Amino acid sequence: YTAPHLPMEERVPPTGEGNDDPPPWLQPNPRPLPLPPGRSETYVVQIPRDQVYRVPPPENARIVESHHKPHEKKRQGIGGCCCWAFVGFALVLAVVTITLVVIHALFNPKSPQFSITNLEVKNTKSSHLHAHHPSDLEFVISITAKNPNEKMGTISYKSGGASSISFKQHVFAAGEYPSFSQEANNSTLVHVILAGSKEALPREIEKSMNGTKSKTPVSLAMAINVPIKITSLVITLNKELNLNVMCDFKANTLAKGTKILSQECHNKT
Repeated sequence: YTAPHLPMEERVPPTGEGNDDPPPWLQPNPRPLPLPPGRSETYVVQIPRDQVYRVPPPENARIVESHHKPHEKKRQGIGGCCCWAFVGFALVLAVVTITLVVIHALFNPKSPQFSITNLEVKNTKSSHLHAHHPSDLEFVISITAKNPNEKMGTISYKSGGASSISFKQHVFAAGEYPSFSQEANNSTLVHVILAGSKEALPREIEKSMNGTKSKTPVSLAMAINVPIKITSLVITLNKELNLNVMCDFKANTLAKGTKILSQECHNKT
């Protein structure tokens, strides 16, 4: 029983006999019981986006590589095509260049070259050079004509050519230029016979022919106009070209023993 006369602070609750456990309010928190089998719960955890780190699986890497390889192959294919196109263009350019050079050599041959080697004055009426009529005189000029084209065919000098000789633009002899054919890279000696004109000879020419001693060389000019046709190894130029040649030369005398001191010949077609 309890003693009602004791104060409340001195009251002690009765305890069971043989039980040493502390009272329930003094015992520690009991462990939570495990969840019954078959039950699960879902938890949602929110993490800031800038703190999310993810490593893709290897399968994703293989998929990405499979998508990139076709592009690389396509790029290699485009590069190879460009290279072959450049090589083809270079070959075509080389062929065109060679063709143009050959055509230029065939269709644009070099003009013949001329040089005067000798001059001789003859009197057709007498053994003396002094003539009563200038038309009795005959001027024989020896010319070397050269075909400088090494890989060309034949140069044909057609009939109908004319030539003349003058002194200070005064023509005192004229005649025909002979016709002949000339092979490539070949020289031909041509004798051009010019007949004296009916007009009086210039005084300087007459003095030089009569053997008058003079230390002054005689300056003369010879003009040639002749149609030519060039035949190459491949083609024949159907159109005849008109060749004009002008040679300015100096002779020591027009008497016996004439020597050509200097000369300059140029031509055009």
